[in-house]
Amino acid sequence: MVPKTLNLHLVSDSSGETVVSVAKSALKHFKSVETVEYVWSFVDSKKQINNIIKKIKNKNNEYNFVICTVTDDELRKYLKDNCAKLKVPYIAILSHIIREISSYLDIQKDLNPNLYTEINNEYFQRIEAINYTINHDDGQSIQDIDKADIILVGISRTSKSPTSMYLAYRGYKVINIPFIDDIPFYIDLEKLKNKLVIGLTIDVKRLIEIRKNRLTAINNENNKTYADYEKVKTEIKKSEDLFKEQKWLVINVTQKSIEEVAATIIQYCNEGQKNIC
Repeated sequence: MVPKTLNLHLVSDSSGETVVSVAKSALKHFKSVETVEYVWSFVDSKKQINNIIKKIKNKNNEYNFVICTVTDDELRKYLKDNCAKLKVPYIAILSHIIREISSYLDIQKDLNPNLYTEINNEYFQRIEAINYTINHDDGQSIQDIDKADIILVGISRTSKSPTSMYLAYRGYKVINIPFIDDIPFYIDLEKLKNKLVIGLTIDVKRLIEIRKNRLTAINNENNKTYADYEKVKTEIKKSEDLFKEQKWLVINVTQKSIEEVAATIIQYCNEGQKNIC
């Protein structure tokens, strides 16, 4: 069977992150479908919607599908009506959820004239968090550590960097600091007193496996210490001793994905740990 190609038009009044994420999750159930994505971000006028409709008309003989996260009722209806005229399937994700919450609580949604400004501000704050986190990867540029929302500490290969970037994408400014057992911890611990510091630890055997894979990837199998059992065991023990001494929260990443680790950290923030997040 020849694979079908779907032109997926993802329309958002913000950065488009939500609608893209939902669409990707849905398409995982259709492996045979080839998809061409058109992401329309920061849509806040009928003129922009007209441009979207024009694009769809140019592909009128193909499969088109519209998914939107536009919260303005008038604009959303305008898009919906134009899709109906073209007989193009249309789904509004957020409006259904908003309507259900409104019905359940028997209240109207807020009429927020500053909604688009707030959405834009959130987007740029996220970009700022990502830039901050990149610039502070692996213990770099710690002079402004006071601006960090979250600080991760752990030995090599405990997922500090990818976890930091995932959190940054969620809007948190993160510094990750490597713990090296034969080098004194170089951060002034007093600066961390009122911060959410998370110690990352891992099972010895799992870490050795990860490190061996890393050595193979960089063609450095002759390194006899990086994945040595006794050395790795000592590294983990010393790092855990520091975490315990400083009374930092600890997450064992052995059986956890990056998303799970980040979700746990965000939960700590939401619970007001250290009163910082």
